Amino acid sequence: MKEIGFIGLGNMGSKMSVHLSKAGYNVSGFDIDNKLMDEVAKFGIKKENSVSEISKNKDLIITMLPNGKIVNEVLNDVFNNISNYPTIIDCSTIDVNTSESLYKLSLSKNIPLLDAPVSGGTIGALNGTLTFMVGGEKDIFDKMLPIFNLMGSKSVYCGNAGSGQATKLCNNMLLAITMIGVGESFNMAKNLKLDLNILYDVISTATGSCWSVNNYCPIKNVGPVSPADNNFAPGFSAKLMSKDLKLAINAAKQTNSNIEFGQKAEEMFTKMAEGVNGEKDFSAIIKEI
Repeated sequence: MKEIGFIGLGNMGSKMSVHLSKAGYNVSGFDIDNKLMDEVAKFGIKKENSVSEISKNKDLIITMLPNGKIVNEVLNDVFNNISNYPTIIDCSTIDVNTSESLYKLSLSKNIPLLDAPVSGGTIGALNGTLTFMVGGEKDIFDKMLPIFNLMGSKSVYCGNAGSGQATKLCNNMLLAITMIGVGESFNMAKNLKLDLNILYDVISTATGSCWSVNNYCPIKNVGPVSPADNNFAPGFSAKLMSKDLKLAINAAKQTNSNIEFGQKAEEMFTKMAEGVNGEKDFSAIIKEI
């Protein structure tokens, strides 16, 4: 495997594609934003002019796109223009139904397809420490492990097609809920006139310990460096969290799952996404509480 096409070169895809290029793969890139293609071209990534063009003569095609509608359109374009039988890895976060539907279509064309959404945000993409949650055929996952290992530090096989997307939705719903809880806890601590660094030292090693505190504390100069230390520059924006929570709610409705806290989290993050802090990191939810 030598020729890789990467579609979607935004905050995540640009950094992920660069890791592959630095590892010696011939990486071609396409994005509707020419400026993004110009940026990655500095790292040896070849610019392609269209989805149809990047679909030809590739061993692997990776997508990192905003939503299921766009992924569906792009992959249908890919299927209609491929000149061989590349493996396709969709790293976007989309609804489970679209992911499963695209898998069935790819199967009918004898094209291997994995759904592989990621966790770790732009920092993880930059540092190559993303976690991939992968659905699809196990043997294809095993073959693609060297690729995942170049872009991330952990890859988990979650099961059949769509399982990666389902796992991502469960993970992000929990992340949203815990970040709201962290915000409420630290806001109350301020009102109680506690030393927030001392509170962090306690929570991070006590029963309140969680990723939202330990790695992403929403208080400036408390814990490891996080978006709170950079005016909540994303990161992972509130708008993206709102999108993921809407996907989680749809999945819950289809499976009759009770997600009372998840629904409340969606309401809060959607309100934030539509307000002045919508482009800020989701951890800025502490400002909305």
